[in-house]
Amino acid sequence: MPNMSDVNFDALYVMMKGEPGTRKSTQALSFPVPQEWFSWDRKMNGIYLPMKKWGIDPKTISYTDYDNWNKARARLEQLQITCPFRTLIFDSLTSMCDMTLRQTLKMKYGVTRQSGAAAGKLIAGIAVNEIEDYNAESAALQELIALTKDINAFHKVNIILIAHVVQAEYRNTTNNTTHISRTIITAGKKVAPKIPAYCGEVYHFNIKKGMVEGGGGDYSLLTEHTGDDFARTALGLDREIVFGDKPLYETYLKPAINKMKETYVPLTKV
Repeated sequence: MPNMSDVNFDALYVMMKGEPGTRKSTQALSFPVPQEWFSWDRKMNGIYLPMKKWGIDPKTISYTDYDNWNKARARLEQLQITCPFRTLIFDSLTSMCDMTLRQTLKMKYGVTRQSGAAAGKLIAGIAVNEIEDYNAESAALQELIALTKDINAFHKVNIILIAHVVQAEYRNTTNNTTHISRTIITAGKKVAPKIPAYCGEVYHFNIKKGMVEGGGGDYSLLTEHTGDDFARTALGLDREIVFGDKPLYETYLKPAINKMKETYVPLTKV
């Protein structure tokens, strides 16, 4: 049976969330190499410049562009057995959900073309998802969490889940109040809120206003829940990190990890 002395901060399970263009993928790149990217967004060229700027060897960054969940699941099952990577990155959960729903359409209408059986719903000649298809999205996300948790624990690999957010309104019918916050975007509304619960580190990416000359902003992230944007850390990080163009892992996370690993000295009795 393990105890708290066995906690490993060298293998983090991280969610990076925020609006597009807030450098989530760029900062995922700052994590230890070699890396394997599960590229659902299909925009790996977007990290080429920071890769060159930070002196990262391109040969240490492997990736596959995925268009359905089954292929990604098969790869994760391989990585359960043998994983030569230090970091696995999933970019992004939002696109993965879209591709999973697209997979259900292709499979249903593939059956239709081959057998003539009614397999799905058409609106103006366009195949659309039905209610039961969202169960496939939920099942894929659950399986993703289960497989990556296993790889994270057994192979001591960093796992990074990247997700986009959208502003959502929640109404409390008891006292007739409304709370507005930003939540992860997935097709099914009930799926998104539970995903961060599995992540030890949750970073909300944003733009820090008024930080640079000219009235613009600088790139930053939150590590603590604000009421509007959920976040958390077990590393003792600052509540807000204004990282600009600095690599997140080497500049902020690694020093915090080293501090967490300092030898425990028991308190002496007075």
